[in-house]
Amino acid sequence: MAPDGRLTQFAAVTATILVAVATAVGWDRVRVIAMRVIAVVACLATASMAGFVTVDRTFEFYGSWTDVLGLTASNQLAIPAKQAVDSAHSQIVPFTVTGTASHLDLPAYAYLPAGYAKETRKLPVVEALDGFPGSPRVWLRSLLAQQVLDQEIAAHRIPPMVVVFPTQTVTAQRDSECVDAVGGPAMDTFLTTDVPAAVEHRFRVRTDAAGWGLIGYSTGGFCAVNLALRHPDRYAAAASLSGYFSAITDRTTGDLYRGSPQTRLDNSPLWRVTSLPVPPLALYIATAQDDRPGYLQLRRFTDAARPPLRVTTATIPVGGHSRKVWRQMAAPAFDWLASWLAGPE
Repeated sequence: MAPDGRLTQFAAVTATILVAVATAVGWDRVRVIAMRVIAVVACLATASMAGFVTVDRTFEFYGSWTDVLGLTASNQLAIPAKQAVDSAHSQIVPFTVTGTASHLDLPAYAYLPAGYAKETRKLPVVEALDGFPGSPRVWLRSLLAQQVLDQEIAAHRIPPMVVVFPTQTVTAQRDSECVDAVGGPAMDTFLTTDVPAAVEHRFRVRTDAAGWGLIGYSTGGFCAVNLALRHPDRYAAAASLSGYFSAITDRTTGDLYRGSPQTRLDNSPLWRVTSLPVPPLALYIATAQDDRPGYLQLRRFTDAARPPLRVTTATIPVGGHSRKVWRQMAAPAFDWLASWLAGPE
């Protein structure tokens, strides 16, 4: 049973109820202090487990028990077998990125539009990055990325494109910030070198920067903008949904920069646009106005941006920092990306 499975949630809630009832019924019958302590601990443990599973099902942080224990970042998503051969519909295709440059081997998923099997043109590509805690499953299960892309392509608001959902953490309990950590995992290299190489080898896609873009929500929004600014030879545009623009180090990231202030600044989009020559990129920055930290970050970044950087902003009144907001923002962001990326060739 997966930690975010419906059966796991049912079992955890059932165990919580049974232990609580047994404790209440037997409390006056069993007067041994040690047994009462054990009963209370059991109540707390089962209630905590039920709460954990419920939160995990809501936010889809962990996909396996090894993820929970921090042993691996498997992020596996069940893909219906029929999708692998049904070229009349869009497909979600799992594959592994073998990191020859980063020395990281991690799973990824690719959205292939309907008719891809008959497509003779090379399609544009968007890398979709997630928040923390999170995984590609949030894009595919919570933000309904496949349905959104199907809808926008069918309405001719975007052309057929390939969207890649790579894993961006080595372990589910450590936020990589998508950077090359000093003395640690080279996630920037993995996402900007190894993922494109794997996608270009496996799928019929454009290989020029004009045909590649990035999108991300929350931490993924930071990643999208940071990676685009750092690699304008790889990407033409990036979209940030509720992202931020200054590199952080906290208990979730650990010391990514090993005390190097300059390396941290190099991975801070706000510092880059104020202190370095800016590349001719297009950026889309969206947030909810009542997401106060995100909205202030948006204002600070747009005030600092200057040509040839082109920044488009979008806001919604309410929603905070939530999946509800990102679901609303996803379709307009993909539409915007399509308007800046070179089309199929």
